[in-house]
Amino acid sequence: MNEITVKRLRTVVPTIVLFLLIILLVGAAFIPSVRGKSSVTASYSYESDPEAIRALNGARAFAAANDYRTEMSGSVKARVLGIPYSQKITGKRTVNGDGNTDTAESVSAFVKAAIKREHNEKGYFVTRGVYKNKSFTYGTPKIMERNEYIAAYGKPFTDIVKYDLDNTVISAKCVGSNTYKFVLDPSRSTEYTRNEVKTTLGGKSYPKYEHVEFTLITDGEKAVKVTTHEKFEVDKFGGTSCTAEYTEKFIYE
Repeated sequence: MNEITVKRLRTVVPTIVLFLLIILLVGAAFIPSVRGKSSVTASYSYESDPEAIRALNGARAFAAANDYRTEMSGSVKARVLGIPYSQKITGKRTVNGDGNTDTAESVSAFVKAAIKREHNEKGYFVTRGVYKNKSFTYGTPKIMERNEYIAAYGKPFTDIVKYDLDNTVISAKCVGSNTYKFVLDPSRSTEYTRNEVKTTLGGKSYPKYEHVEFTLITDGEKAVKVTTHEKFEVDKFGGTSCTAEYTEKFIYE
């Protein structure tokens, strides 16, 4: 990689990675704020396997009624100004009662970025991480009013996936023992995600999602692991194509 290419990457990659981190954190599934009263039965269309639908509804119902935490790892690939780039991302999420915390962090030679979002009985908070001594530290969070927070980030992400599942599942299949694959309508399932990303980037248009799917693995009752795959394009730097794949492992308290 020549010196000019490195300079170009150092200029544009931090913006792209911060944007990608936020995408992984936005709660596109706008479920009610009281988890115990959440409706978990969605309507589906197109190619639906009844076994897959039952597994998804069961896993969502269990998550709505129980506290849990997740560990996330994945990567995002983007073509920035014609230059291919890949960034690894790690994170975690906790859902406890009506509160939740989302954290995503990414470290590379080009950029070190982190963001934490939190909601509890005291309010809504957003904090950027500072990388020092090989780890991130989080200072005083920005406190936001509920309406302000929802307008910027969506409602707290407390479902097993971040997407809107109501009438957006194009395909639901059992692909193995307790393993189910779901393909979503890329436009309708990411309606709120598109809005949040546009606001965050200050883009002139909404990002265009080309493909959204996730694979759910259960133990027969609850979610054990969810792997998500996304393809989309944003109107930054003359058009940037992105592919994200990340996995959340669920641990129940």
